[in-house]
Amino acid sequence: MRGYAVHLLFHLLAIAAGAGCGAAGALWWFGGEPTGLWLAIGALMIGIIVLVLEGLYISASQPAPPPAPPTQSQPRMPVPQRQRGGTRPDLGPVAAPSDTLLQAAPDGGSADQETKTSAIDALNSLGTADRSGRQG
Repeated sequence: MRGYAVHLLFHLLAIAAGAGCGAAGALWWFGGEPTGLWLAIGALMIGIIVLVLEGLYISASQPAPPPAPPTQSQPRMPVPQRQRGGTRPDLGPVAAPSDTLLQAAPDGGSADQETKTSAIDALNSLGTADRSGRQG
């Protein structure tokens, strides 16, 4: 493991900065020393800087990943198209079972005329309701 000594040194510096921060913080908290607060803040900042430098060192010491091999595009092989027939020759048309209920087809003209008259009646009732609402 290359650079383990440097890695260990960074850890020891971070531990020392943490201990210094703790001792200075205890001086400020329990002893009422105003300089203890500044020493604790300074030791904390030094510890953070040491950890950032350690992270930078670790990322810089990593070997570069090998380049990915270039992917060569393969031409697509055309898929032969099969001609589909209509139906299988061994099967004939199938009739509905005798117990199936079938609904009679409605008359084309009567359904359309009935729809038209009901739509006209609905529009007329809306127009009448609208006029009565404006007058009141």
